[in-house]
Amino acid sequence: MTLRRATAAHLWRKNIVIWAALLALLLLSLGLAYVPMGRLTTAAGIIIAAVKSTLVLLLFMELVTSKSLVRLAAISGLVFVIAMFTLTLSDVLTR
Repeated sequence: MTLRRATAAHLWRKNIVIWAALLALLLLSLGLAYVPMGRLTTAAGIIIAAVKSTLVLLLFMELVTSKSLVRLAAISGLVFVIAMFTLTLSDVLTR
């Protein structure tokens, strides 16, 4: 029973740390939205969003410790989303 509680406490601590990091990145992106930096504002927002999505994918979805087939499925989903955005943008930009 104590092993189970220690594992649950460890999971809660890990998830709270990740959540705090995501919250800090959210506040950083909110703060940068009001700072006039020109085109760097968009670039900073995209970089912060990439870091947040990486945290969610690797740590919350546990892709770090998952099997290779699960990682392959996640990567193929990402490739599919990129392909759909590319096709959509090519259609919108050629009109």
